[in-house]
Amino acid sequence: MNNNNMDMTNNEIFRLGMEVGRKRLADHIQHQFEIGKPAEINGELYWLKDAKQNLMDIMDDIESVWNDEHGVKKFIVPIYRNITREVIIQADNAKTAMNIAIADFHHDGWLVNTDYENYKQFKG
Repeated sequence: MNNNNMDMTNNEIFRLGMEVGRKRLADHIQHQFEIGKPAEINGELYWLKDAKQNLMDIMDDIESVWNDEHGVKKFIVPIYRNITREVIIQADNAKTAMNIAIADFHHDGWLVNTDYENYKQFKG
């Protein structure tokens, strides 16, 4: 009985098993990424991101460091219409951020929270 499976050596069987295992693991990790869930490996959760998100994170980090080094401030300004949103405004102080938000959003029907003393400074 000359069967191709019988002709495989233990090393070839091991190599084939490793290839199948790697493929299954890669498929599982990719699936978890696609559904927005972490992959659990050895009891730890690992969140994955694609190249575009990674580049965006790097650019955000660079911008944040540059802003800190050059004293640039950004404030989170709540705006309202039928829903509540927050916008990030670059300004020297919270009051100026409020005025910028009013100028930029009021004409589109948005109401700007004028309690600027409670605005949070954006760190990001």
